[in-house]
Amino acid sequence: MVSKFISLIIGHAYPQRSFLIGAAIVLLVLYLPSGYSQNEREPVTPAVETPAIQNSSKGGQVVNVKEYGAVGDGITNDTVAFSKALAACAIDGGTCLVPEGTYLISPSGISTGGHKASVVSGVHLKGAGRGASILKIAGMPTDHFLPCEGDNWSVENLTLDMGDYTPPVGRAAIACKGNNWRVSNCRVLKIGRTGIAAFGGSHWSIEGNYVSRTVPGATPPTCAILVTANAGVWSSNGRVINNTCEGAGITFSGSDGMVARNRINRSGSGTGIFVQGSPSTHAANIIGNICSGGTSGYDGAQGGRWWSVSGFETWAADSVICNNTAHDNDGGGFAIGGQNSIVIGNKAYNNGRVRPGYAGFNARINPAKGASASHSIFIGNSSYDQDYGYKEQGSGLSDIKQIGNDYNHNRKGPAKSFSTGGQMPISPEMKSKLKALADDADVPANARRVVREYLSR
Repeated sequence: MVSKFISLIIGHAYPQRSFLIGAAIVLLVLYLPSGYSQNEREPVTPAVETPAIQNSSKGGQVVNVKEYGAVGDGITNDTVAFSKALAACAIDGGTCLVPEGTYLISPSGISTGGHKASVVSGVHLKGAGRGASILKIAGMPTDHFLPCEGDNWSVENLTLDMGDYTPPVGRAAIACKGNNWRVSNCRVLKIGRTGIAAFGGSHWSIEGNYVSRTVPGATPPTCAILVTANAGVWSSNGRVINNTCEGAGITFSGSDGMVARNRINRSGSGTGIFVQGSPSTHAANIIGNICSGGTSGYDGAQGGRWWSVSGFETWAADSVICNNTAHDNDGGGFAIGGQNSIVIGNKAYNNGRVRPGYAGFNARINPAKGASASHSIFIGNSSYDQDYGYKEQGSGLSDIKQIGNDYNHNRKGPAKSFSTGGQMPISPEMKSKLKALADDADVPANARRVVREYLSR
């Protein structure tokens, strides 16, 4: 359902309106997964037609990889056939079809030569369904497996089997650059480092994918879905929606982005969903996600120290964190460090399983980066079965409003410290967001009621 609030956020940003709605590493701050059963299998998912990106190529031709010599028997190396088919498609644009089969691809990945992209502007790479059309890497990766770059391209209905290999830092199974592209309904299995990576760009979508990390342990730094910069330029209006990530989480950066309705299971380090702060990220919308089972352990980003795993951590100012759930994580439920954020209708329970002192909702501050949760609103949230319902980190936080939250039924108490700064009136911009949320069917009914009562005062 596309709510009034999401419509307000998106406005008229997309040239093609079918994007619905719906992270930086500073290439070393990633999330390290825990175990995942290698025998666990996901059913074959039929090909799904998603009209978010229309063929804008001149010719709109259709080619088939088997017409260029691909065999798909899991034994024959089909890299050259894929390269030729995609190169032919790139001349005037069009669709490259991948019939059912298992296609062995070289460790250097699918490339049209050197480190050039294989999927380029106007090209649409389509399989017969994830679990049906399988691209399997033939050895230790030396580059991105499927490099994509340009505008108005798409990759969908495929499975990529990365074989638990660990590629060089900065390499991904599917690497995405450009504008107005989509990666949808794909399965990326046995990732050794990064499943799907978006480098900058605008008005793109990563939607309905399944990404898994199968090797236990937290080395090396790993991320199921990563959104970071391209040559110092961050993304804008990117959407990460309806994805399932097993054993690794989502890292997001960029302005006016959407991370919505994703399911993160058993992230092995850091946070299930991590959102960067200034200057890379602003006004993130984190809506309807579930992060559970975060498992603590060795964290390379922390110098090898033991580190807890939380559900959500967001440092972007002017963000909306709405209707998410964090449960059964070793660390806290939600960590909020962005100013002027709205934290509404979220639920946290049974977090802080390993170490004492964690809370369902944690207001954070980082003076070195000028980031804090000051001037934020926590409204209509619930937290139970942790040590605390709400907790503040250190001193320096101010003007944090608490409205209609249920922080009761926790092991040590409802809250540990509240900010001492005076209460300031909310800004017109925040009031507009709250008005939209009060009528948003995606917001829990009790939270909408609290908002309406607050605005009527």
